[in-house]
Amino acid sequence: MSKKGVLKIIYFLGDIFLMYLSLFLALILRHRNLYFWTETQLNNFFFHFSFIFLFWVVILYIFDFYEVSLIKKFSQFFYNLFIFIFLASVLGTAYFYLVPKTLVSPKTILFLSVFFFAILFFLWRYLLNQILKLKNFKEKIILVLSSEELNYLLPEIKNKRGYEIVKIFDNNSFDVSEIKKLAEKEKAKTIIFSNSFYKNKNFINEFVLNFSFKLNLLSFVDFYEILAQKILIEFIDNDWVLDNILKPDKKIEEFTKRCFDILFSFIGFLIFLVLLPFVALIIKIDSDGPVFFNQRRVGKNRKIFTLYKFRTMKTSKDEKEKLWREKDEKEITRVGKFLRRFHLDELPQFLNILKGDLSFVGPRPEWEKLDEIFIKEIPFYSLRYLVKPGFTGWAQLKFPPSTSVKEAKEKFKYDLYYIKNRNFFMDLGIILKTIQLFFR
Repeated sequence: MSKKGVLKIIYFLGDIFLMYLSLFLALILRHRNLYFWTETQLNNFFFHFSFIFLFWVVILYIFDFYEVSLIKKFSQFFYNLFIFIFLASVLGTAYFYLVPKTLVSPKTILFLSVFFFAILFFLWRYLLNQILKLKNFKEKIILVLSSEELNYLLPEIKNKRGYEIVKIFDNNSFDVSEIKKLAEKEKAKTIIFSNSFYKNKNFINEFVLNFSFKLNLLSFVDFYEILAQKILIEFIDNDWVLDNILKPDKKIEEFTKRCFDILFSFIGFLIFLVLLPFVALIIKIDSDGPVFFNQRRVGKNRKIFTLYKFRTMKTSKDEKEKLWREKDEKEITRVGKFLRRFHLDELPQFLNILKGDLSFVGPRPEWEKLDEIFIKEIPFYSLRYLVKPGFTGWAQLKFPPSTSVKEAKEKFKYDLYYIKNRNFFMDLGIILKTIQLFFR
């Protein structure tokens, strides 16, 4: 297991310990007695708070507290921690109201537990942060790359801060014996090779034979993907696409995903129906025009469908001609700003999911006019249409809405990463992480 994997387990186990410690401290403070409880009371507290702690872990995951990296901005850390305190309190309160027959009186104890955990959690993560700095928990790597590849890779390594570069070799002039000595001396078990060398399987096999310990050899493209969580389309070719993208259809996974889409989009559609009269009323009061905005979008296998949204912009004669009109703040209505802030304008898309035009997770469907441009300007862009577009997606979490071909190209790199690595658990993680968007 990698160092990052071990640290994530340490984070998780430490958090669980602190949750139960916080409960224990809350019980002592509330009753001012170490031996106030009966065995039945203790079991009840343990049972019900275990469910609540499960929600807490999910909230911590959603707000990136299990990302293994040094704390860069304490302001962002505290902002996310305050959101955790709010959500943990609200969900805990909701749980005890929904399960009234708990045989415990949890109100004060719940809020004390949240309070103690927040303090202990900060101290725990701050201590880990200092230990990581002192012990230098970084993976040592050796780079054998071209100057062009280095220009792409070095900023990503700097941003991640989880790697220490032992030495950089030019891919046109390097000595295998020198790399061997350096790797053994520095205990660097990861070597990143230029794509041109990594494709040469005979060279790679001979290179490995020179070492007495197990090496982790990666191509530049693969290592960049791990770091940046996107695909560098400037360095891939048709062979890469054949090896990584054009795989047999995953029938079982697709069926499971469709069942998930139908179940939860039906629930979402009911919410949409409940809110529809109120949202429609304020849209009509605020500005002239229809309640809904409909647009032709491109779906799986480039099938055209109509996407539904609540209208958030002023009506205009040229609204169907301007390519990036929706990014113009002056064109957005007052109610539209509110609807966009809380993503309520997206609610009609639950109908698209029920119909099968959309999935919950996938690349966002493009307007057909923009699609015609992107297909011509962005390499491999047609690969987007191998999967069903989504209500939310990996690219939406990682990159803001694009306002140019250049930005659309950058966003596509994240879409391609999703297409290559997609699975049920990745989809579930994306859905949970989407909750972050409501607090930005």
